[in-house]
This record gives sequence, structure tokens and C-alpha cells, in this order.
Amino acid sequence: MDEKKETVVETEVKTENKQKKTGKSLNPFKNKKFKYGSLSVLFTVIFIVFVVLINVVITLLGERFFVAADLTDEGLYSIEQSTVDYLSGITDEVTITVTSEEGDFSGAGSYFYQTNEILKRIANSSDKITLNYIDIVANPGFQSGYTQTISADQIVVESKATGPSRAKVLAYDDYLSIKYNEQYLMYGMTQIESVEANCEQAVVSAIMNVTDVDPVKVAVLTGYGETKNPVVEQLLETNSYIVESVNITLSASISDEYDFVFIFGPTSDYSVADVTKLDDWLDNKGIFEKNLIYVSNPALGESPNLDGLLEDWGMAVQKGTVYQTDGNYAATEMPTYQYLQVPDSEFSELASDAPVLTNNMSAINMLWSDHNNAQSNLESQVLLATYNGAVVKPQNSGDNWKPDDSMAKSSLPVAVQTTKTRFEGVDPFISRVITIGGMEMFGTLYMTSATNNAEFMMNIFNVCSGKEEGLTLTPKSYDTVPLEITEAQKNTMVVIFVAVLPLVIIIAGIIIWIRRIHK
Repeated sequence: MDEKKETVVETEVKTENKQKKTGKSLNPFKNKKFKYGSLSVLFTVIFIVFVVLINVVITLLGERFFVAADLTDEGLYSIEQSTVDYLSGITDEVTITVTSEEGDFSGAGSYFYQTNEILKRIANSSDKITLNYIDIVANPGFQSGYTQTISADQIVVESKATGPSRAKVLAYDDYLSIKYNEQYLMYGMTQIESVEANCEQAVVSAIMNVTDVDPVKVAVLTGYGETKNPVVEQLLETNSYIVESVNITLSASISDEYDFVFIFGPTSDYSVADVTKLDDWLDNKGIFEKNLIYVSNPALGESPNLDGLLEDWGMAVQKGTVYQTDGNYAATEMPTYQYLQVPDSEFSELASDAPVLTNNMSAINMLWSDHNNAQSNLESQVLLATYNGAVVKPQNSGDNWKPDDSMAKSSLPVAVQTTKTRFEGVDPFISRVITIGGMEMFGTLYMTSATNNAEFMMNIFNVCSGKEEGLTLTPKSYDTVPLEITEAQKNTMVVIFVAVLPLVIIIAGIIIWIRRIHK
């Protein structure tokens, strides 16, 4: 036994001496190459797993939240924050169906690609919205249940609450705002002059319409040379109002199904019979709850019947236009073009500091000095007014007219509301007449530029109908550059990513390799 022990001890001593001489362990698990090699493999495996996991997470986030950057200067591939806020608050289940396979639809051209990107962003703004794609040609059964004819490359918006009967079908000229050359149209030909992106406006409008179980109806009256205003009508339809044209001269009465009557710039006076129809509709068998919005035409001549209706509501439209003598609030060469004040009222909450602009407005006289008539429970309120310094330019006075120094200058009302209220207990029931002194402030120029005119108009309808704040979306131009860089910037980027960065990686690798072999 002693000899064996001595042999074992001698062997261990020899081994230790050998390790001391060589500096290497005969135990593979204590070998430095093994340890560093194993750590290198382990770190490599961990890094690869980490990269794979990061890619998986980013992919999942991209699918869920549609992570993408819009580098266009006009936000062509983005939706407005007001749209996101509205969509995040909807409670009804909405289905958006593109009637083509996604690849076919987005691959049909840049306009369709942009439309598809907007649809994705809309769908990702709410978990209540589902975006589907279906080949309508290969699946003709999809058509059943819908009253409209459906074809390829259309967008069908439907809500669970109102069903297929209220579904909105958007064709390409709904989600693309196309302007045609008027000269070609005169000869029966179509030549596209410009195309704008209208998908956000069209689809959000459709969602508003299909989710509104009790839509507000607006009767736009005709019969007396009223001016058609497609901008206002489109704005109302975008915000889920149902707009219908009604010729008052051909109707025995105005249906009580309408919540609003809109009279825009008549060129002749209404008859006594038709004014009576308006009176009866506003009274609504003593129930009230009706709203008349009358936008006067400054060129309208004598109009005793319309004047009589307004006088019963404590208002009178002056013949002529307001003329601003203070250059701080009007154009120097065109004093009828001016900024307006928006006094505090239920309609005055505007989202931005943009001005309300107008041209050729008539002043509105308020016939009651205290702005109310207690006997008939009527109360008037100024909604828009000029700034101090305004006078009335007489009708037909000519372009060269100048105000007399003796003329009194003041702030003049140009939009006035009168309400008639009844109560059931403490609950008020209101009919109202809103008179606005001119048409131009609601024309295309003012409604689509950087003003608050469109929002003010929507405030009137939304407050009167009890709707929440509306949206005033406008089409976006395709004439935009996604990302602009100079030639010098391009060359710098090429040098960095093609030469410098790879060289830095190679040098770092060589340094690490040299350090490892010398350990």
C-alpha cells in the first residue's frame, strides 16, 4: 500500500512540475484556450439569440403598431392627430374591406400604394377597426347583402351596429380627389389636371356615417336662386350629416325629419307661403328643436318677406357691405376683405389661432336693445363681428366709394343667433335662427386655406345638433418629395456606409483576434 501511495504522490508531483514548466493545465476544463474558446462560443450564441429575439419583437411590434416613418414634407403617409383621437374613441366594430388582394391594390400605382398605407394607419388606430382584402372577382358572393354594386379596387366601410344597408362603398374618385381640365370637359373629354390624396377624409367620413345610428339631416333649400356650396355640403357629409336638396316651392311643407334648414345666398325674395312653411317648421307643433341657418346674399334686392321672418326673430340684414377703415384689420386696397372677431359664445371654441376671414359681408342689426324679448322667450347673441373702425358701404355704391369722415365707425355684427326656448321642468327645448351676412367666407378660398372659417361653420352645426367636435380634414397633394439630400450629403453617406464603417469593423475584428491569440 505504501509503495502505491508513493507512486501516486510522485505522479502528482511530476504533473505539477510539468504544469509549472509549461504553464498549461493537463485538465481540459482548466485549459485557457478551452475557457476562452468556450466563452467566445457562448457569447456568440447569446448574441445571435439576442439579435433573433430583437427581430421577432420588432416584427411583432410592426404588425401590431405599424411602426413606420413618414418622410414626406406634407405627411402624405400619415393621418392627422384629430383622426387618431376620433378613431381611438369609437365603440362600434368597423370593417374596412378592400375589394382586391393587397398586392394587386397597392401595386396598381403610387396613388393606390399611398391609399393602402393610410388604410393601414387607420386600422392600427383602433382595435375596433378590422382591415380586410378580398378579390371580388374570385369571390362574387361578397356582393350579396349590399344594395350598392361593388367592383374591384373599391373600399367598403361597414359597422356592426348599422349593417350592410348603411355600408359606404368608396370608388377611386372618392379616395382620390381628381381635378379635370375644364377645357377638355367642354368637349366631352376628360384630362386629369391634378390628383390629391383623399383617403383619410373619405374613409373617416364613411366611418362617421356608418357608426352614427341616428344621423342629423340637413335640408339645403332651393327655388329662389340659392347658390350651391359644395364645400360646405362636403364638410357636413364628412362629419356624418345627411345633406339633401329640397325645393321649397315644390313642397307643401318642410318635413320635420330635418334638423336643419340651410338657406345659402338666395337671389330673390321668398314668397309669403314659403316663409310660412319656414315659420311652421321652426315651431314644429310647439316642440321646437329646429335650426335655420340663413346666409344672406349682399346683392339681394328688396326682400320684405325674408326681412319679415328675420324681424320676428329680432334681426335685420342691412343692405350694403361692411367696410373696414382700420388697416390693421383689412387689406389696404380692399377694405371689404377683413379679419373678424369671434366673441365668446358656445360656438367660439376654435382649435387654433388662425383667423376668421371674410369679404363682402353685410351687417346684421339687432332689433332689441337688450338682445332679448321676454314676452316671446327670444334671446339674441353676436357670433361674429368686425373690429372697430367699420362702416356700411351702401349697396350698388361702386368700387370707388370712400367713407365720409363724418360716418360713425364701430364694431358691426355680421353673424347673429336668436334662440326661442321652452322648458319642460328644467329641460330646455330650443329652436334657433342664425343669420350670417355673406357667402364668400364659406367659399372654397376661405374654407380650404389656413383660416378658422370651416371650423366655425362646423361649430355651428355641431353645437346646435349636440354633436361632438367634428373634423375638418382636407386632401393632401401628391406633389411632394419624400426625402431630399444634396449631392455632397449623398457622397458623404456613401463613404461612411460603404468604406468607413466596414473598415472600422474589420480593424476592430483584427485587434480582437490578435489580443486573443496572445493571451
